Amino acid sequence: MSRQIAVEPLTIESFRPYGDVIQLEGQRNIVVANQGTARRANHVALLENRREASGPALQSARPNMCLFSSAPRPTVGGRFEVRLLERHPFSSQVFLPIHRRGVPSDDPDRACYLVIVAENGPDDRPDLATIRAFAANLTQGVNYKANSWHSPMVTVGQRVDFAVLVWENGVPLQDCEEAPISPVVVDLRPSFKHLPGSRL
Repeated sequence: MSRQIAVEPLTIESFRPYGDVIQLEGQRNIVVANQGTARRANHVALLENRREASGPALQSARPNMCLFSSAPRPTVGGRFEVRLLERHPFSSQVFLPIHRRGVPSDDPDRACYLVIVAENGPDDRPDLATIRAFAANLTQGVNYKANSWHSPMVTVGQRVDFAVLVWENGVPLQDCEEAPISPVVVDLRPSFKHLPGSRL
């Protein structure tokens, strides 16, 4: 029988073991900028490229600012099944949502993507006893710590475009390592309450 987990709200504190939540709300290091017309939150994420610290055996990497346009993943009965996690052993990875397609733009707080994470186990694979899922909205980005297990991007109900920053050198297992897992079912209700009836 598949393990089932509930979706949690994404907050700075709840996500801290896995990385950073990039949002204005809840930040402590805020200053006034642009002649008093803006608030600036400094150092909201720890950006990492660990290759240089890991020795000369690793090829150097370059920062890659890229764009992801992520189609919604299939759901059944209001649930999503996770079968694979991945990690970037030597780089953090930032996802910043920049556009949500097919829904009104006046509700930025509506959940539109899942952030699924797990701790590393003693066998150097995801520890499924620690797997968690968070509901994120258009005002929230995430920064996964280097070597942090997470699901490939999961958008729910609509396509979402992201700006992504990661250090890469073109060596597959140094850039991204994948781990198939026993299925884990994420119950999307009630966080994703706006899906079409046929999908929930």
